[in-house]
Amino acid sequence: MVVSNDTALTIAGIGIALAVPATFMFANYIRKNVDYGEAQFRTKPEDSDDQDEA
Repeated sequence: MVVSNDTALTIAGIGIALAVPATFMFANYIRKNVDYGEAQFRTKPEDSDDQDEA
């Protein structure tokens, strides 16, 4: 089967167009549903335990 450049670029463009929103949907799911470990996104600086206190 011969695939032209236009077809290959179209398929690549569709893949990228679907991958970008899927990445944000996955990150949003993790942010809302995972409350532990490395995957936790800390949005408030006071939650960080790596601050130096004088």
